[in-house]
Amino acid sequence: MASTFKCFALSLVALFSIVHAAKFQGYNFYRGNGPVSSGLVTEGATLMLNGKPLRILSGAIHYFRVVPEYWEDRLTKLKAAGLNTVETYVPWNLHEPRPGVFDFDGILDIKNFIETAKRLDLLVIFRPGPYICAEWEFGGLPSWLLTIPGMKVRSNNKPYLDATNRYLENLIPRIADLQFQKNGPIILVQVENEYGAYGNDTVFMDASKQQLVTHGIVETFVTSDGPKDLTTGTATNVWMTVNEKNDMGTHLDTLKSLQPNKPLMVMEYWSGWFDHWNENHHTISLKKFSLELRAILSRNASVNFYVFFGGTNFGFLNGANFALENLSMPYEPTITSYDYDAILNEAGKLTAKWNRTREILQEFGLLADDLPQPPADVPAFAYGQVNFQQWMSLDVSQFHNKTQTYCPLVLFEK
Repeated sequence: MASTFKCFALSLVALFSIVHAAKFQGYNFYRGNGPVSSGLVTEGATLMLNGKPLRILSGAIHYFRVVPEYWEDRLTKLKAAGLNTVETYVPWNLHEPRPGVFDFDGILDIKNFIETAKRLDLLVIFRPGPYICAEWEFGGLPSWLLTIPGMKVRSNNKPYLDATNRYLENLIPRIADLQFQKNGPIILVQVENEYGAYGNDTVFMDASKQQLVTHGIVETFVTSDGPKDLTTGTATNVWMTVNEKNDMGTHLDTLKSLQPNKPLMVMEYWSGWFDHWNENHHTISLKKFSLELRAILSRNASVNFYVFFGGTNFGFLNGANFALENLSMPYEPTITSYDYDAILNEAGKLTAKWNRTREILQEFGLLADDLPQPPADVPAFAYGQVNFQQWMSLDVSQFHNKTQTYCPLVLFEK
């Protein structure tokens, strides 16, 4: 009898979950028509937003890795997959290419990107760094930082904090009115990025958080780190989340032990992996992807797919690693493509993981029944053969008029 009752109770829970997820619950659902009572609350077992329970189902789309003409296409495909939130980094080195010179136009119009997400009824996770990693040149830090005497990046260092303060002073006011408590879609703001893998200076992390507050952030703060770096990467009274692709159940159990009275979230569930030059394309099988996603959802955790869509490392802005996977290759530059074996491929086309994501959300009663159809794929164009008439060797021994300098020179100083 007890077993029968238990099965009946579980059936009711499953039925309630399906009914609960029948209609899409995005920005408009949580914002409502009246005044906002609160932003995101991270106390207890369940996230609450404006007095309503929230399960964050998010995907990363970096606005600077796809041209603005395709922003709506990629965001609509994210929503059509059943996700209610989009996450993006902000690359400092693109927005402030020279000290005090800022660029927020075109592909760098972060406000337009967030407004597009709001128009599509999506919530937003905002990750402004200033360090972002992201397999991006210098982790998003401007190279000109290295020309400043006494500079020590990612530390409680006055030259560094002076530079980050000027950057945030110009960035945050542009998006401040897009925060949830000011009628916008931004519900969560990350402090730094995976700092626990680099240092353990809580004073620096608290100073970084305070700069965000000073320049207008009012929403809930979060940190994200690998499983071994959770306690060293945090700031005072900031919600911790975890990043990984393997053994997700164990890592979430660890996170729960560190903050037992907080909801669980995987800030980066790695849907694939990035490629270095001279490596084969990395992939994660559909079976493995599904296994770990079910482990996350079975613990009632929120999740952000890193990445939902990777896009392209335009120009020479691809990052690099040092002996990450191959000790015989101490310098490992990332390739131009950021395909990542993600849920959408580099061209923005649906992959098998897109369909599987919907299927698994449906299993857990998390797939709304009023989702949009994904837009048709943008047709590919054949440019034919391109003949290069000129080229330049990248062999540094070919260059003459060498200059000796204590600090690296940035491009405009050479």
